[in-house]
Order: sequence, then C-alpha cells, then structure tokens
Amino acid sequence: VCVSLLPLSHPPSFVSQDWLTKFGYLPPPDPITGQLQTQEELTKAITAMQRFGGLEATGVLDEATLELMKTPRCSLPDMAGPAARRKRHTQAVTKWNKRNLSWRVRTFPKESHLGHDTVRALMYYALKVWSDITPLNFHEVAGNNADIQIDFSKADHNDGYPFDGPGGTVAHAFFPGDHHTAGDTHFDDDEYWTFRSSVYPTRNEFDFNYVFPDAHGMDLFAVAVHEFGHAIGLTHISAIESIMRPYYQGPVGDPLKYDLPYEDKVRIWQLYGVRESVSPTAKPEGSKTEDHPLLPELPENRSTVP
Repeated sequence: VCVSLLPLSHPPSFVSQDWLTKFGYLPPPDPITGQLQTQEELTKAITAMQRFGGLEATGVLDEATLELMKTPRCSLPDMAGPAARRKRHTQAVTKWNKRNLSWRVRTFPKESHLGHDTVRALMYYALKVWSDITPLNFHEVAGNNADIQIDFSKADHNDGYPFDGPGGTVAHAFFPGDHHTAGDTHFDDDEYWTFRSSVYPTRNEFDFNYVFPDAHGMDLFAVAVHEFGHAIGLTHISAIESIMRPYYQGPVGDPLKYDLPYEDKVRIWQLYGVRESVSPTAKPEGSKTEDHPLLPELPENRSTVP
C-alpha cells in the first residue's frame, strides 16, 4: 500500500489522489481498513487520465499532468469506474423519452455583470445548438415543473456534488432518467460568469502553456452547451475538438454561428436521430470561426422549434 516508490516527478499527494477518485480514475479508499491505493493502481489511474486528457501516457505525475488537473472543468467523472458508478451522474446513459422539453432558469448568478435576460438568452441559444440538429425541442416555462431546472449555486447545494470556489469544478448536469433531478443543470456561482470576454481567445489546439485567469471569468455560453449535452444524455469524450471534452477551453464564438464539432453531432444523432431539416454530412474540413460573439435580444417565443 505504500505509494512512495512510484516513479513520479511529483509524489501523489492526497489532493491528486482525491482528484483521480473524484473523476472516476481510482476507486475510493476502503473506509474500513483505510488502505491507500497501490503503486499499480495509481500508475494505471494516472496513465488513463493522461490518455483521456490528450497527454503522453507515461503514468508519471509530471508538470503537464498537474497543470491539466488544475484546469477548470466539469464536475462529472470522465470514467464510469467503481468510484463513479455510485453516483447518479454516472448511471448507465439514458435519453429522454419525449421530444418536447421545458426549461427554466430558477436562480441567477449574483456576482456576474450579466443581466437576467442575457443569462436566459444564453441558455436559450445553448439549448438551440442541440435542438437545431436533433428532433428535440426546448421551451422556456415559468413554473416549477420544468424538465431542465437551471441554478447558479455555491459550495454545498444539497445535490451531493458541492462546488469548490473559483476555478476547479465550474458546473454539472444530471443525465436523463426517472429521478427528480434528471436534466437539472447547476453552475458554480463562485465563478465570474462572462460573455463576449476578450480574455480567453478561441483555441484550435490544446496548449498546456495556456493560463486561465479565474478573475476574468468563465464563458457562460460555452459551459452551458457542454452541460446541456449531459442533460440530454452525452458523457465526456476525450476528443480535443469536442464540446464534451471535460476541460474548459474558452469561448466558442457567436451563439448564432456556433456549429457543434462533428464528433458531438454523431454521438447525439446516435441517441435521438437527425432533425428532418438537417442532412448529415462527412466531417467538415477547415478551421472554426473566431468571430466576436454577438447576442440578439431574447425572442418573444422562447421555443427552439425552428
């Protein structure tokens, strides 16, 4: 059970072991014996994390691996391993058995400069990204019975998945299912949520020298698109271009022009099929648009039905 013999650049601290457990790479320690992870278990966990994160799979807790662990990210696990299967977030993936889904922003960010209408508009367009290519339709409602309840919460907010202050885990969503939290989406209100931020340029490749200055905020639209992917049934994926990659990668551009990466389109089509007005095509070539985001007024009819 001794871990000091691992061939690591940095010994595996309790923080790094907790991180690996939290995101599904390690089983939790035995609560009865208090036994720590073995050398082999830790090496396998670090290797799996590196592969999923697009790093060289060395099994060594090096600087690049530690930097990736520090990157702001989604709360949901990456691997449906023993540590993850105990949680509602990582049930066997399901999908909604209806095509018309309601949503509501129940609580709003308290520290952000974004107004309520802007937050609602960003939620509308983040959901529309998914409904534009699938048979799903999303409708904003005012009552308490929305399928997707959206909240901005801090620390322990009574769902078993506490937030951890600025940086770290920034949001999570519950998969579809028969539990009362199905589809619910929570954003960490200790983050400074932004839109049209010039601090984070859109990246076309993974750069481990990239710095995320938390003081300048998290792009709400980009994170919302990711979380709503979970709310309709998608898990994390390791593809660097995917919006379902667990790590925050900055703004994705104008909500009216944003086009899902091909990997994400294929995965959501496998769950729900293709909207009749959409023609599946081969994987497109070329770079993503980097237009400065523009956000129109929230439409009067807040439904994503074309």
